Amino acid sequence: MSEDFYKKLDKIDHSIALVLCFLAALAVVGMMLHIVAGIYSRHFIGRPLGGVTEIVSAYDMVAVSFLSLAYVTHQKAHISVELFTQKLSERTKQTIELMATLFVTILSLWITYETAIAAIHSYSINEVWESGDGFLTVWPSRFFLPFGIGAMAFSYGLDVIKRLDRLLNPTDQDIGL
Repeated sequence: MSEDFYKKLDKIDHSIALVLCFLAALAVVGMMLHIVAGIYSRHFIGRPLGGVTEIVSAYDMVAVSFLSLAYVTHQKAHISVELFTQKLSERTKQTIELMATLFVTILSLWITYETAIAAIHSYSINEVWESGDGFLTVWPSRFFLPFGIGAMAFSYGLDVIKRLDRLLNPTDQDIGL
């Protein structure tokens, strides 16, 4: 496929990853401020701030964990160990990496599908958690999983296409010349 096509898809992937990572960063800041406000309220005002634990665990921690996945994937920052593949030929390594990336893409798509169904169900029943102060609506946070994992699957899918193209149409650089 053409370089322009890959550049456009990379730009889309990068934009999605940046937006979701920015939202995850906002969740980190929100979590810090919320926890500090809860501690301040408990120690200096003498009354705990209601729902801090529930909001942090239902929204902030989920957002931080899942919305940042696309950025990590786009940056190729997942942990990678090459202990068993370092002495293999370049073509064999590329084939193994393609198969592993394809497997993770398929798995990510399946998880996206399942979490999207769960999020839609959560929305349809208006899922809430009971806290000391009342009820906390949690269904919006259920959508963080399919968005984050879906964006990660898109990034991996793009990587599969690139790896397959490199494997089927090797250049001098790909084969080590």
